[in-house]
This record gives sequence, structure tokens and C-alpha cells, in this order.
Amino acid sequence: MAAVAGDEHAPRRVLVTDATQFLGPGVVERFRAEGDEVVAVEEPLASRASVRGLVAEHGPFDVVVANLEAPITVAPVGEHDDATVQHLIDRLVHPLFWLLDACLPAMREAGRGAVVVPTSATALRSSSHPIAGYEMARAAQLQLVRTVAREVAGDGVRVNAVAPNFIENPSYFPPETVSDPAFVEAVRREVPAQRLGSGAEAAATVFWLASPEASYVHGAVLPVDGGWRLG
Repeated sequence: MAAVAGDEHAPRRVLVTDATQFLGPGVVERFRAEGDEVVAVEEPLASRASVRGLVAEHGPFDVVVANLEAPITVAPVGEHDDATVQHLIDRLVHPLFWLLDACLPAMREAGRGAVVVPTSATALRSSSHPIAGYEMARAAQLQLVRTVAREVAGDGVRVNAVAPNFIENPSYFPPETVSDPAFVEAVRREVPAQRLGSGAEAAATVFWLASPEASYVHGAVLPVDGGWRLG
């Protein structure tokens, strides 16, 4: 029978990808502060073979945070050429398949493990900016989370997602953006919480989903967006 939860005090081996981008910095800091052993991969994942090699060398992992980053193309859908769309898929979708392929077998054999996928609240509510390609790729991540969560739940493995927006991070809301008075005013208008979230707040949600306290949570998508998705 699959385990319900592990020892919450035992250090876990944690993989965090794109560790210096998106939610990576806060996530790495939080897990390390809790005493976990973190393998922080900074370079973009390049191929299925390279991911398998990474896991063979540094795994197996108790927790995988599939933090994947790609630049956002702001343009009407007709200006999303094939190269732009393919790049988004190559950075946000293919690597998620590779990580699941490489990491899930050991988790399923052990009867425990957690995968958390930071996606985007723009997969839940369309942005006011034309970013169809980015939203498409993030929505694909969400559907993959739901599908795989159902597939592996009976083995004691949990796959969940967080859906952030308006979170301070080096990729999408860097310091030069968040210090702009016009941007600050826009946040007050668009975000019900009337402020940006911190990287630490997003990391706390990721950490909870990976913890034994979330042992009965499978296939969930937790928005971390200050209520932005509510409109």
C-alpha cells in the first residue's frame, strides 16, 4: 500500500529547475531553510537524455519543483510565428514531460514523492495583454499536472501546481518593474489585494504542497495571485 506521508522532520532530496528564474530563488531558499538537500539547476533543460542523466547522477528525488521559465511574447496571435510558439513549448512543455519521465519511476517504486509545477494564473484567466503563446504553454502544463496526478495518485505520489501572478521574481516582475510608480498604480487597480506578492509567499505555497500536510492533495492548482484571477 502507498504511504500516506513521510517523516516531516527527515531531510528530503529536492530538485529545483531554472533555479535562478521565476519562483526558483524563493523556492530554493525556503527548502534549504527547512533543512532539505536541494539540487538547484540553473541552466535550461536541454533534452530528455540530459534530464535522465541529471536524475541518474543526483537523484532519486523526494520532491521535484518543475520551475520552468520562458520569456513572454506580447503580440497579437497572428504575430506569434512558428519559431515563437515552438520556443515556448520547448521551454515550458517538453521539459515537464522529461522531468516526469525521469523522476516519477523512483517515486512510484518508493510509494511516495511530490511534484510541484509553478505555472501561471494567466492559464486560469486571460491577461489583458496579448500573450496567447505563453498562456497556451502554461495551460498545457496545468492539464499535464491534472492528467499525471490521476495516473500516479494510487502509488502515493502527488502532482500539483501553483498558479502565480503579480509575484516579485527576476523573470517577470524584476526590481526595475516593481519600482515603477505607474506599475505600482496598475497593481492597485488590477489586483484585489492591491499589492505584489513576494517570492517567499509563493515559495511557502510550493513548500506546503510538497509537505506531508498536503498528503491528500492531488492534481490541485493553487492560485497565488492576490485575487487577480477573480477579475
